Amino acid sequence: MPDRVRGFFFGGLVHGDLAAFAIVFAILVALVGVAPRAFHVAQRQPSGATQDGIVVRVVEEHETKTDRGVQRTRTLEVAVGGRVVNVEESTVAGEVSLVPPKAGDGVLVQSSPGPNGEEVTFIVDHIRTRALWLITAVFVGLVLFVGRWYGVRSLLGLAVTYLLLMRFIIPAILSGYSPLLVSLVGGVGIMASTLALAHGVDRKSGAAIGGTALALVLIVVLSQVAIVAAKLTGLVGNDEASTVFVLFGGAIDARGLLLGGILIGALGALDDVTMTQSSAVFELRDANPALQGRALYDRGMRIGRDHIASIVNTLVLAYAGASMPLLVILASQTEGVGTLLNREFLASEVVRTVVGSIGIVAAVPLTTALASMFASSQPIAPSTPPAPASLPASK
Repeated sequence: MPDRVRGFFFGGLVHGDLAAFAIVFAILVALVGVAPRAFHVAQRQPSGATQDGIVVRVVEEHETKTDRGVQRTRTLEVAVGGRVVNVEESTVAGEVSLVPPKAGDGVLVQSSPGPNGEEVTFIVDHIRTRALWLITAVFVGLVLFVGRWYGVRSLLGLAVTYLLLMRFIIPAILSGYSPLLVSLVGGVGIMASTLALAHGVDRKSGAAIGGTALALVLIVVLSQVAIVAAKLTGLVGNDEASTVFVLFGGAIDARGLLLGGILIGALGALDDVTMTQSSAVFELRDANPALQGRALYDRGMRIGRDHIASIVNTLVLAYAGASMPLLVILASQTEGVGTLLNREFLASEVVRTVVGSIGIVAAVPLTTALASMFASSQPIAPSTPPAPASLPASK
């Protein structure tokens, strides 16, 4: 590998990275390699097998006036499984439906027995793989170009997060284990892995990991208290949770699922807040080695308060963006805000937002305290004496 390329990607590699990779490897072995052996995932078969198809051409298209409005009926020829079948789709103006497929579009199709025993094929969705891979490639390329070696590490952290979510947290919940306990264990694993990969193993990342862990414990306690006090079930007003209940019955605890969602949702912001705060404290210590203990904490909290002021607004906007359809529904209601807040579908969102925000705000002083303690005990690196000024050349 050319030295220039090696320096571009691996210029930030230090000895602490070996410990980071060892920690991540141990976490993956324990949670992805060993733990799933105890899982017994309850699978639910779909109503019909889904296959990839390509629309060959539009055979016929016409509109009919009905009591519900204008109904548009299209007959398409779709190539699927080495054969061409006719698929009929009907949509009514104003109703939610797919973007109408056209010739050359990739589609997902399912087949099921019709009323007379014949096989009926219908389109269930578009194939979006190419677009998704393209936008993912742009993201990965930008991260590598800007972040270089740290970009590689952040992508490795993202891969570990995906593995822990899909190979530990979700299978464990489907196997009937407590969603709260599973989310807590998986969240700690994600937090330790991503921080170690992104920043190595040293006092600075140790303070961030400690602050994140304490904040997670606080979120768990507050979530349980809030859900019991507000009498939330985790089902009402949540279509996805209701579907889980229908599919799996009482095998999955709906309240625990709500608790786990609150914890995992706050984890991403926690990593950012704690690492930024820990880095700020250690930078203050490096800039002024005389800062110790309380003085270092006070300086760090000045930065932390600015961080809190921005992160709270960021969290509210993030939750608002994810709940935009809900906000539109609320704005159209004639009931007052006080009445609407008592509905579980809205109360659950309030609990999710407020409890997560409390944990993130509390992480600032917790991390600052730990970072101040760790930084104060860190030996001061010997300073390099300034180079002597060059003497003027003699005439």
